[in-house]
Amino acid sequence: MTRNDMYYINLDRVPERRAFVEAHFQEQGMGSVSRWSATDAADTDAPLGSGYKQGTGETWALSRSEIACFESHRAIWAYAIENNLPAVVIFEDDMLLSRMAEDVIAKLLTAAAHFDVAKLDYSPAVSRFGPTTEINGVSVRPLLSNAVSAGGYILSQQGCKKLLNWSTVYSDRLDDFVFMPRPGWHAVQVFPAVATQLWMTAEAKQQEANLLFSSERESDPKINQKPSKGPFLFRVKKELINGTRRLKWRTGYDKLLKQKGGFIGLVPLAPDLLD
Repeated sequence: MTRNDMYYINLDRVPERRAFVEAHFQEQGMGSVSRWSATDAADTDAPLGSGYKQGTGETWALSRSEIACFESHRAIWAYAIENNLPAVVIFEDDMLLSRMAEDVIAKLLTAAAHFDVAKLDYSPAVSRFGPTTEINGVSVRPLLSNAVSAGGYILSQQGCKKLLNWSTVYSDRLDDFVFMPRPGWHAVQVFPAVATQLWMTAEAKQQEANLLFSSERESDPKINQKPSKGPFLFRVKKELINGTRRLKWRTGYDKLLKQKGGFIGLVPLAPDLLD
């Protein structure tokens, strides 16, 4: 039986990924995850950019594909609120799940009042995390810097409301937008990560032509024209902001964070995802 609080996002025109992810989720005890039809950037009639406005975020502009990705996720946030869901689980359609995932997700869904967003998947970039804590028996760390990949996460009802409100106007990529540190936003990372996207695996390097291992959204040049980085003053302001952050980290913040039990590095993967 499918559920109305767990979804994977899939383009109608990529049935190969649907077949893969449904079979894999079934094997990992997650067969109740429902499919959500993705907003397709290649569809000229697709309702893109209801709130997209270039220059309103830390990124000046997005490609048509990036806007479609954002709108697909945003539609689920809105659905969760419309249906008064306490929380919602969202996956991309190229996920590999640990055998631990089912138990971790079940525990976090019943404790969603304790976070805004819980990141389930691996990020291939160094991030900063607070000290380890537990939410209903699940080991997590507060996420203190941006994280790459929004391939698998849980949003609480209050998290959905906040993201919907903040995204009435946006120009940031989805993962930057969801996980960027900001006042009043409680983001945590499951430690270790219990999911990863196929494109991050070693096998992906040998499977670049395979739709399962490469992003169809990113491979089509028609919907992925390189967006502008913005006017000179915008780029200068962005560099100043990023430089200030780096300076903060290098002038004692990182050392203090480690002393308090924080962690700086790559998120570890669940052992069975390393096989």
